[in-house]
Amino acid sequence: MSRPREQIFLFDSKGKKIDIDKLVKEYRTDNKRILADDEVGIILYVADLDLFSYKQLEDGNYLLQKVNEISSPRFPTKLIRRQIGSVVCTISADTIFTIRDKDIIKKIRADKLKKGMILSTGEKIYL
Repeated sequence: MSRPREQIFLFDSKGKKIDIDKLVKEYRTDNKRILADDEVGIILYVADLDLFSYKQLEDGNYLLQKVNEISSPRFPTKLIRRQIGSVVCTISADTIFTIRDKDIIKKIRADKLKKGMILSTGEKIYL
């Protein structure tokens, strides 16, 4: 049985399994460990904690590898549907669009789009 590539199992130096969500929650406020924390997700520095992940080899054995950083992606919490031109799209509410407002170009989140707005590409929003 194989596991998805993005699924990682962490172990400490004694072989005890570590819960990644608990680890991220515990160190989230430690500014020295935060490499990135933005709309994409968080990357946490853990090289000094002696954590390991395993990689399955072709012969069925496992190879332990030291982990230097853990990345925890953020997923959109809300999906919405918008008709843009002739296409109905399912997008995350925080997707950014550029619209034309008279002679100016503005950036606006998908959840703030209103019927009749015109994208910078010339397509009209129909809700």
